[in-house]
Amino acid sequence: MGKRGPKTIQINWDEFDKLLSYQCTQKEIAAFFNCSVDTLENRCIEDLGEKLSEVWDKRKLAGKLRLRKIQMQIAEGGSAPMAIFLGKALLGQTDQPPPKKEDESQVYTGMMPKTFQEFCTDAGYPEPFDAQVEMMKYGIMENEPRLLLGSRGYGKTDYITILGVAYDIYLYGVNSSTLIISKSATRNTSFINEIANALRANGVRLEKQNASTIRVKGMIGKDDSVEAVPLGSSLRTRHPKRVIMDDPATEEDHSEAKRAATKRKYDEAYKLCNNIIIIGQPAHKFDLYAHLRDKLKKMEVPHGTIPELDVDLEVMKIAGVDPASIEMSYHLRVPEDGSSIFAKIKEIDTLPVGDTVAFLDPSDGGDYTAITIIKGYLEGIAVYGKVYKRAWYHCLDDLLPILRAKNVKQLCFETNHTGTQPLEMLRKAYAEEGIGIVGKHSTSNKHSTIVAAGSMSHMIHLAKDSDKLYIDHVVKYDETAKYDDAPDSLARGLEWLGLIRGRK
Repeated sequence: MGKRGPKTIQINWDEFDKLLSYQCTQKEIAAFFNCSVDTLENRCIEDLGEKLSEVWDKRKLAGKLRLRKIQMQIAEGGSAPMAIFLGKALLGQTDQPPPKKEDESQVYTGMMPKTFQEFCTDAGYPEPFDAQVEMMKYGIMENEPRLLLGSRGYGKTDYITILGVAYDIYLYGVNSSTLIISKSATRNTSFINEIANALRANGVRLEKQNASTIRVKGMIGKDDSVEAVPLGSSLRTRHPKRVIMDDPATEEDHSEAKRAATKRKYDEAYKLCNNIIIIGQPAHKFDLYAHLRDKLKKMEVPHGTIPELDVDLEVMKIAGVDPASIEMSYHLRVPEDGSSIFAKIKEIDTLPVGDTVAFLDPSDGGDYTAITIIKGYLEGIAVYGKVYKRAWYHCLDDLLPILRAKNVKQLCFETNHTGTQPLEMLRKAYAEEGIGIVGKHSTSNKHSTIVAAGSMSHMIHLAKDSDKLYIDHVVKYDETAKYDDAPDSLARGLEWLGLIRGRK
């Protein structure tokens, strides 16, 4: 049997790019991979379909960009001589910008790039206030999931989504790529046009611009410098280095379904790139901002931060603008009473010990089976709830330990779509538990009964150890809610006990 040939050298091209960004030579990179420069040449041809010299020319720019960024950080840290030395020694910089050529790359090559303020004024925008510069730095220069809430009229979109993105391209050229997500294609086209105009005004040449994308000269790869897509678009095949969600939740999002769709889009975008920023102001008690406010790093810029841009809120109130809208849009505060029917519901850690009753709202598998367990508490009632995304008859084994633990003495089953046959199944299943099984045929209007239950929400104490979905479906309920099984179970239970009356 003949000897096997030497093992083929495999090149990790991510490591290759990293070494190139550190200004390593071809010999040094070959040594890192324990091979010769000739072998490196062969791998380039076989893996990438290009000669080493071609790959080298295309990718070495990223290294210079990285060094330029370090140079800026050193200069900001107070070591200007070191920054100048690095620029002259490794980047070929001089004290004067070199003359421009027709075919030169659009990365800025002079020793001193424009400040953000200079960039904005050259683009035809007002010089930004200090707080707007800080917003831009937070939005563009950070690289972790983050939230920025700012008063309406403070230029969040202008100085982050438009000028911030453009300034990043001006500084880092082909190494900058941003995906913008907003609510409409029309708004996105406006973003693209404004970013392109700001770039041209500052001497950056573009290879392509259409209604949704911008690509600067020299860009390598499939991703463009900027792409703007509506919330409803698929994000597949994109690999941006930054994602900006600009005003993804607004006051027009009345339905829970829309709010849920916005949350799903955030989840999808986060999977693409965790350098993601969400920009806007609160619009609803349960919108995306509320969901992320205590979870992500955040910057808040409320009314009063930039007095020169503040509107007269008293005049707005006199003109009849909704005070709740003013609180959210300018002060970034969501009114405590919110807009939910169950907004005044109270919380307790767990259901108090003692005998209880339960109401079961069944599902045939198309929506949720919901159970609400009720006990008298203080001047009102205490409630524990749980939902199951399956048919009621598949929940019996799971329900039994809960009924035992909560000392349920009587269980009412809604018989509207099932008839009385399930009552016999329940009596047989729980025969040894001493639980009385009764049925109730509901004839009142579902929504009006839930509203009636909401009218006594200040007397309801909801156990925090209830199922999270049950809690969400109750406290976030409105008439457009996709799932109403939990609040329906609660309301029907109160109706069965005679605590409320629903209209037919």
